[in-house]
Amino acid sequence: MIIARLSGELCKLTKGKEEVQLSASDVLECINNLEEQFPGSKERFCDNQGEVLASISIFVNGDNINSLQGLQTPLKEGDEVDLMSAFAGG
Repeated sequence: MIIARLSGELCKLTKGKEEVQLSASDVLECINNLEEQFPGSKERFCDNQGEVLASISIFVNGDNINSLQGLQTPLKEGDEVDLMSAFAGG
């Protein structure tokens, strides 16, 4: 199992749960499994082309998937995936 953690308003997608345990071999499968459990959640993470929305940041074990393999970043037992709204600095 991996742990998907959602922050802030994204917790509304999971009925208030900040953490969801699920099986997934990569980040895309994690998002697809979240969609299966919580219909309508994928559209909050990905656009129509299947790319991560600019307003979302995704981290695997603290590393941004943009510096890894994107949605194809492999996951293994015990990994933690953080999905959060991206914040603009200023």
